[in-house]
Amino acid sequence: MIFAALAAFALTSCVGVLDQEPMSSDVVGSGDVYSNPTYRLGQLSKIYGSFNLTGTAGPGSTDISVSDAGASEFIRAWWSINTLSTDEAKCTWGDPWVKEIDTNTWTATKNDAIYATYVRGVMMVTLANNFLRNTDDSDPEIATERAEVRVLRAMAYWILLDCFGNPPFVTEEDEMGAFKPEQTTAAELFAWLKGELEALVSSESHLKDIHTQVYPRVDKGAAYGLLARLLINHKTYLGTEDNTIYEEAAAAAEKVVDSYTLAPNYRELFMGDNGQNPAAVGEFLLAACYDANKTQSYGGPTFFIAGSTNNNNNLGLAAGWAGLVTSTQFVSNLIGAAADSATLGQGTNDFTSIDKRALVTLAYSEKKDIAIDAFTNGWHVTKWNNHHSDCTDLYGESVLPTESFASIDFPLLRAAESYLIYAEAKARIGGGSSTDAKAVKCINDIQKRAGLTGANTSITLDGVFEEITRELYWEGLRRTTLIRFDKYLSGTFVWPFKGAAESGQALADHFKLFPLPSDDLATNDNLDQNKGY
Repeated sequence: MIFAALAAFALTSCVGVLDQEPMSSDVVGSGDVYSNPTYRLGQLSKIYGSFNLTGTAGPGSTDISVSDAGASEFIRAWWSINTLSTDEAKCTWGDPWVKEIDTNTWTATKNDAIYATYVRGVMMVTLANNFLRNTDDSDPEIATERAEVRVLRAMAYWILLDCFGNPPFVTEEDEMGAFKPEQTTAAELFAWLKGELEALVSSESHLKDIHTQVYPRVDKGAAYGLLARLLINHKTYLGTEDNTIYEEAAAAAEKVVDSYTLAPNYRELFMGDNGQNPAAVGEFLLAACYDANKTQSYGGPTFFIAGSTNNNNNLGLAAGWAGLVTSTQFVSNLIGAAADSATLGQGTNDFTSIDKRALVTLAYSEKKDIAIDAFTNGWHVTKWNNHHSDCTDLYGESVLPTESFASIDFPLLRAAESYLIYAEAKARIGGGSSTDAKAVKCINDIQKRAGLTGANTSITLDGVFEEITRELYWEGLRRTTLIRFDKYLSGTFVWPFKGAAESGQALADHFKLFPLPSDDLATNDNLDQNKGY
């Protein structure tokens, strides 16, 4: 069934995933859904699951109109448009929508990944609004659940802001029914998100304090992390820089820095047992949880691993889709000149000896130079790995798992990002550099985990950018980062196939945002298409 965003917001005329009650042999009224604790928690779970589930009939089903169910998953779609459109990765498959993202040539014509990101974001907002409309804060437990839902809704709205700029805007204060949502502006949505997240971390908030909620439910750590991410990107949304907002970004990030330690082993953050690994979980502020048996989809870490492997380079999955590659140019960000001197056949351990985050390999490449249509050309990323840190599978068996789906939790927010935001904010406030002791320590701690000296006594904005590149690659944030550092459109910061040129070229200004889906424009005359489309 096709869900345009208007239908998702208004919940009229269609009967589908958004207006189904929890699965039961009995007919349950909408009021009973939220008054019954079991059913209400089912609705809460559905909101949490909006990141990684695609349909009601298993991993091959989808409740939105795209050509491939796996491509419709929220995290996979969002990751694809924010990663394949940059220097971090390309996909060598021949699908038209993939080529458009690879080469920055998408138009207003429907692109599956862009469409799925938009519609999934809107659907998540809708589910959250329904929960909030049908509950109140009179019960302390429900009040906490409502606060969690507001954080999840804020994450969905941040993605819509960051990718589309001017989405339609609805909250629980708007009545359900046949109406046409008004379009917001980037500045208005930024202001609403800022106020919403500040309320959620306040002393009056019902959100649980940092480290007092059970994993993977969110607490104030997630709200602080998302607030810091929103504020550090304010120039993108407002058009101008404000040092006062950078100070606020640093303050929000500092709450995380002071409360979270970095996991000692970088690789274990992205392994198949990360959700059961206390050290990894201790760095996560918000994660989408995957289980090979319970949350099956062809998105998220299953896509990252299967897309990066073939039958010769298994990473704990019984699947190899042979699609995702990266270039020597990008790998040089991780290991410097060693990327140019590396030779075919070298494996991950050769490169992690330089920087423990350099989880890349040439072991299965036939050519070192990247190609847009050949999986065996270029480098392959091994950052996502379904093997387990203790060499057991999800159920404690002493084997190397080769499951059909990954069980790796995807960190939507983790403490290392807040460490980097704190340092970046201080460097921006200082005009491009800083000797702030805590900012320097943030960078040093991250570098020491990577096996580097971590002996800085000051930091620069360029140095922070380089550290962001090494630390957060393949986590869905590259496009956002490049825009913030004025590199995404630049004709001097290019990468292979940027703008459909083999050696790269500048992009037109409108590519900073993606187009709104034509479905919504056709059904809601309150919406205007983003400029340039």
